[in-house]
Amino acid sequence: MRKDTILKSGNDADLLPYGGADVLNRGVPAAPLPRGQLAKAPRTADPALAVACGPDPAVACGPTPAGTADPAPALAAGPDPAVAAGLDPVVAVGPDPALAVGPDPVLAADPGPGPDSAADPFHVAVDPGLSQAAADIQVMLDVMPGSASWAVPLRDEAGTVVDFLHLAATPEAEDIHGRRGAELVGVRTRQAYPSVVGTPLWQAFLQALETGETECLSGYEHVEDTDGVPHRSFYSLRIARLSGGLLNSWTRDDAVLRLEALLSRTERLGNLGWGRWNLVTGEIVWSSQLYLIHGRDPAEGPLTLEEYSALVHPDDLPVIERAKSEWANSPEPHEFEVRVRIGDGVRTIHVSTEAVHDVAGRPLEIHGIMQDVTDRRRAADDLAAANRRLEEENRLTADLQNVIMPVREEPHVLPGLRVAARYQPAETAAYLGGDWYQVIGLADGDVLLAVGDVAGHGLAAASAMAKLRHAITGLAFADHDPAQILTTLNRLLCKLRPDVLATALVARYHPADRTLRWTHAGHPPMLLARGTHVERLLHPGVLLGVFDDASYTCGTVRLRPDDLLAMFTDGLIEKRGRDLYEGLDLLSGALVTALGQPSIAAGDRLTAAMEAVVPGNETDDTCLMIAQVTGTLSPPAPPPHVRRYG
Repeated sequence: MRKDTILKSGNDADLLPYGGADVLNRGVPAAPLPRGQLAKAPRTADPALAVACGPDPAVACGPTPAGTADPAPALAAGPDPAVAAGLDPVVAVGPDPALAVGPDPVLAADPGPGPDSAADPFHVAVDPGLSQAAADIQVMLDVMPGSASWAVPLRDEAGTVVDFLHLAATPEAEDIHGRRGAELVGVRTRQAYPSVVGTPLWQAFLQALETGETECLSGYEHVEDTDGVPHRSFYSLRIARLSGGLLNSWTRDDAVLRLEALLSRTERLGNLGWGRWNLVTGEIVWSSQLYLIHGRDPAEGPLTLEEYSALVHPDDLPVIERAKSEWANSPEPHEFEVRVRIGDGVRTIHVSTEAVHDVAGRPLEIHGIMQDVTDRRRAADDLAAANRRLEEENRLTADLQNVIMPVREEPHVLPGLRVAARYQPAETAAYLGGDWYQVIGLADGDVLLAVGDVAGHGLAAASAMAKLRHAITGLAFADHDPAQILTTLNRLLCKLRPDVLATALVARYHPADRTLRWTHAGHPPMLLARGTHVERLLHPGVLLGVFDDASYTCGTVRLRPDDLLAMFTDGLIEKRGRDLYEGLDLLSGALVTALGQPSIAAGDRLTAAMEAVVPGNETDDTCLMIAQVTGTLSPPAPPPHVRRYG
């Protein structure tokens, strides 16, 4: 049985049902009235809703003589045939025909003036039947899981539903604003969620209230505008009429939709999809991405296992047969790859499957994830081909390395010198770099000693290095001194290879008097180790390939027996985070330590020095050449332009 009343608050249109004053805590609970009898609250200064059931001059409880002048409505409390029949009572509040109520619950309010209306704007007529219905429904909702509430309609004087008031809710119920359980009691739909008016949800409320049929909404999108920013949420709802109000339950679908969106994004990014084949019912389910991978219209439906096998490349059919055997005999996951004809091309599909078996061990369903790995396999094939080409290039470059700059295990024995050399490339995969050395006896009995460095690595650097090395050798045989060699070499480089920069250190040793003439172009200086002292031989010049008019001059020093000359490229002393001079000092210190060992004999100084020197930078080419002076001549004067260590 539905029992509502229209009520008006002063000059506004606030609406409440029976018992609303109790629900909204605007006063003390109303005193119970006999079922079917209403009382109108007089206007008083008391903020509590005044509901009288007794000999109040303004309100009468019980039969009122016909034609009385009492302003309070006269309502019969006797046995109403409509009530007795379980029908909705027709309630007339006062003489105003506009307040006549039809078969739906109605709340009525007297808009008449009163001195205390501002202090107490709500003048509610309370039906204890509605309060009892709300209490009974709350008991039911208290044991229900999930989100559900019971609300009664609020109507204007014309009988139009303008809002709904929630009078009961499940403990787990939660609305879009985070209100939970009992906090929803007293909430009015239109006030709390103004954007709901006119939506499919609002229409479902009205339809269920009018027809009594249960309404279902799936995927309902609710939009709340907060500070101009729309916030969207999605719900599935069921609405049913109950005891003159609406019982509605809802499930928020945001988490499900987010999970579906995440799954869809994962499938798209991974270019994969999932499928399920029921071997008993024949039901097949494919994800949308699986259709896309196979270039298939979803309207055509998924492929059966037999239809899928027909698309597999003939060479891969044994793979499918092995997979079927695995599904029949084992519930363990099984992975394989097959080539599948899709459209006009062939794609490589990686498949991860798992069979579901019954208690007898028979396969019931096949679950699978399929990933299109065509591009990955093509990239892997391209990489394998590139590796094969690189290996072949490495073999060729290693052969070329030995041709351009052969490295000997044993020291070179030349007039007045023993020379040991070592070359270590930065790229072991491409065994060629721009660092080089040259040691060769000349026609007049002198010895050419040179090291250099061409910027870069690989074949391009090696090509430029070979040209420089051979040019230096040719100029030396033409009886040019080191300064003339570098001057000519710089002009040649600027003219023929303007894209190349290089450094070089060139020395010419005259064994007859142990005289060494040298110069260097942008290259680290030589180190002279005499006894246990190490000195730098400085005579710098500009980098090769920068200025075509650059010129160079030579420095001269006379050497002694057992002197060591260390010539090297910058990879030996260069290291990230420190400058070359610090590297020079460390190298000098290493030589001093190695040569200062008491057990080092004269014949072992060259070996000890080579073993003491290790590269400081493994990311760059390294070239090291150490020459030891042999022979016995009278001691020369101390060398000029040196810096002494030790």
